[in-house]
Amino acid sequence: MATRFAFRFETLLKLRKQREGHCQRIVAARLRQIVTLKARRVKLEEQIARQADDFRRSLGVGTLDVEEVRLSRHWLLKLRERVLQAEAELAGQHAILAQERAALAEARKASKILETLRARQHSTFTAQLQRREQQELDELNMTRFAHAAMTMEREIP
Repeated sequence: MATRFAFRFETLLKLRKQREGHCQRIVAARLRQIVTLKARRVKLEEQIARQADDFRRSLGVGTLDVEEVRLSRHWLLKLRERVLQAEAELAGQHAILAQERAALAEARKASKILETLRARQHSTFTAQLQRREQQELDELNMTRFAHAAMTMEREIP
């Protein structure tokens, strides 16, 4: 007698949930790339600091080799260039991340709309079931009352 609740848009809700999960995985992958880039930049900055310290120490020791100074400065410039490249790549990744987060927010919003609709329809369904059950109980009680009243009329002559 009790019917099961069936949400007409269940398939659409599943598809939207899948899209939301896909967007979440994309955002997570982008965040991992950003963390990797930040770690690479930190390593480069540490390498620059070590190279600068080594260069300063070599300046304090005896005679200077011009070729060594030139190579050291060249290496420092290359390391700084790599840091700038990493920062530019990081800025690009942050811009892409912002777009991907916007897509994720849209996917969540679309899923949330259907979840809200499903919840409302389910509450309406349960309210209708409860009303129907109450009507059946009222009808059963009315029948019992009528039967009891009829049997009392027969007994009272």
